[in-house]
Amino acid sequence: MKDILKTINLKKSYSSSAETLTIFKDLNFSLEKGKSLFLFGPSGCGKSTFLNLITGLDAPDIGEVLIDNKILNSLNASKFLKNDIGIIFQDHYLLSELNVNDNLIIKSDNINQLDFLLKFLDIADIKFKFPHQISNGQKQRVCVARSLMNIPKLIIADEPTSYLDKINSDKVIKLLMNYSQEYNTSLIVSSHDISYKKYFDFTYTIEGMKLIKC
Repeated sequence: MKDILKTINLKKSYSSSAETLTIFKDLNFSLEKGKSLFLFGPSGCGKSTFLNLITGLDAPDIGEVLIDNKILNSLNASKFLKNDIGIIFQDHYLLSELNVNDNLIIKSDNINQLDFLLKFLDIADIKFKFPHQISNGQKQRVCVARSLMNIPKLIIADEPTSYLDKINSDKVIKLLMNYSQEYNTSLIVSSHDISYKKYFDFTYTIEGMKLIKC
């Protein structure tokens, strides 16, 4: 089956005046189209760095990231994010000057999709409120909705339930899994809550500057 995501010999490090910290070295990884992956590990192990690299939000020192067999780089990253990748950030990054409705519409003008997502996530009542008027949990659910507005080929979720209670956390994971299955969308979820790993095709952690299959 065709790979939706592939990394080739990735290296990523961060330097300070005191030292150079290498997060990944010779990282080779692939994920088939339509498959789901659960990524876990302690804070600081490199989960967010990995997700930033495969979405083009950060650049590797060496190596390549391929999305749907196309090399991801600074010139085309915004196009991939608009058309092919849905991201759920740890922090919501909603545009403060736009209400919830408009924060979603800028990703896609599919009104039926918008209304379905708002209702499913129980946030239809805040459709015309602004980010400063809603709770962190509501912001996170808006971010989930935004990631699915364009029915992406690849969904990347970094701690998508960190602000949610158990009921809403289960609802978000169910929604992501349903989308993955219905649209043959690939899914990568990073989380500390390992109770969800049973729903995914693969489970990985990060050790020794590599992704390790569990």
